[in-house]
Amino acid sequence: MQRAFQSAKIGNIPLKNRFFRSATHDYFANPDGSFSERQVDITEELAKHRVGAIITAITAIRADGISIENQNRLDDDMYIESLQKLCDATHRHGSKVFVQLAHGGAKSLLEADSMIYSPSTIQLYEDMATTEMSVKDIALIIEDFVNAAWRAKLAKADGVQLHAAHGYLLSQFISFVSNTRTDEYGGSASNRFRIVKEIIERIVKEVDFPVILKLNSNLLRGNHFIEKENETYLADLIEMIKEAKSAGCIAVELSGTGFQQLSHITHPYFIHQAIEVKKLVDIPVILVGGIRNTKHIQQVMDANIDFVSMSRPFICEPDLVDKFKAGQFKARCILCNQCFVLPTTKDRRCVFHK
Repeated sequence: MQRAFQSAKIGNIPLKNRFFRSATHDYFANPDGSFSERQVDITEELAKHRVGAIITAITAIRADGISIENQNRLDDDMYIESLQKLCDATHRHGSKVFVQLAHGGAKSLLEADSMIYSPSTIQLYEDMATTEMSVKDIALIIEDFVNAAWRAKLAKADGVQLHAAHGYLLSQFISFVSNTRTDEYGGSASNRFRIVKEIIERIVKEVDFPVILKLNSNLLRGNHFIEKENETYLADLIEMIKEAKSAGCIAVELSGTGFQQLSHITHPYFIHQAIEVKKLVDIPVILVGGIRNTKHIQQVMDANIDFVSMSRPFICEPDLVDKFKAGQFKARCILCNQCFVLPTTKDRRCVFHK
């Protein structure tokens, strides 16, 4: 357990401990997509209470990739100033900031006349389907990720995280369920991962900036886990992580799907997949999902997993790292998920407090 509170490195970046705040959408971006003073305050509060690294809320790399109301953006230089305020406030307390970059793909907010991109055509509704991206479309998306990384660097962030989990565009490319392409961006695990690898390579080489990758560690078809498919997906995932490392990725954060089902089975949710990754790939692993007490943290550390990542518990208790260090066993968070609902209806983040 003590290892979690000790200083560490991720890539060449020194961290004061092994705790990450996983990317957390808060609905508090300014109307234009810039980072608000409230977001700066939230992030600074976490840094004050010794969260080693903070991953920002999901940040769109272009306007047609916005997937959630009140989402942050980084598709224009106008957003650099507000992001730098957030980074400066965090750095004052010795914590690091990684900006999570994403495009919603098929999960983008729908407009009647908008083009919804995805790797393959997906029927969203009876009268609406996504548009399969051309190779030219893919090249433009890659360029937008690289440009957003440049802006994050100019804002004095410590690195970026590519969101390739939870059904967003990069995740859609990775999954053999949503990617049925037959060209160089579909088919084999290596081909399905190609867009992600090309983004990593370009950010590392052109921007000279650290890249973390967020990935699903499991596969859900509809509301069901199919064991054979998950075995295939895990084998593919190992291959993809090896390619990410060769492209220059400094760490992977392992998440997944099916939280409601998994919450009744195992905590931390994805520890078994993380253990397999650590066995087969020499890369730092950040584990998120279902970590709620010091016993879970000890499990993660005992499994030689490098970093502990949490989201909902830090909404409830921004000072949770301090409390754990002082001897508190369990987070107050009760997994009610109201933190995803309350900010859209009232000025609150948690059932326990504002």
